Amino acid sequence: MDLITPSIGLIIWQTIIFVILILFLSKYAWKPIIKFIDQREEKIRISIEKANQIQKELDFIENKKNKILKETRIKRDMILKEAIQMKENIKYKAIEEGFLEKKKILTETKKIIQIEKKAAIHDLKNQIGNISIKIAEKILKKELDQNKKMEKQEKFIKEWLNKLN
Repeated sequence: MDLITPSIGLIIWQTIIFVILILFLSKYAWKPIIKFIDQREEKIRISIEKANQIQKELDFIENKKNKILKETRIKRDMILKEAIQMKENIKYKAIEEGFLEKKKILTETKKIIQIEKKAAIHDLKNQIGNISIKIAEKILKKELDQNKKMEKQEKFIKEWLNKLN
């Protein structure tokens, strides 16, 4: 039973050794260990604060980026709308100018046709006048010719008209 029940001397000696060990550890080991743990805890706390601050900055930058992207999309949409509107305006203006040019060309063409028509009618009148004068001249020459008969003169006029046509 000696093994199970310790003696009083042993308990005292073990208590003394334990107290000395506690005093020794508290003086030389615990303070540096606690100091190291405190320093480590402070570093972790600072790191967490920095991480939180960086996270806030990232959130701010993310919000700023989203805002800039939103503004950029709005500007892009406005530019696209303006470009489409300009395209439509140019298209309608070109169509309108085309119609105006078409009317102008048609008007000028009609004027030219009328001028050409008048010139052709004038030339035709001159030719008819010249032909009439030549026919009259020939008829008069034939009438003055007394040796020939009236039938020959009519035949001659008809031949002349056929030649002119």
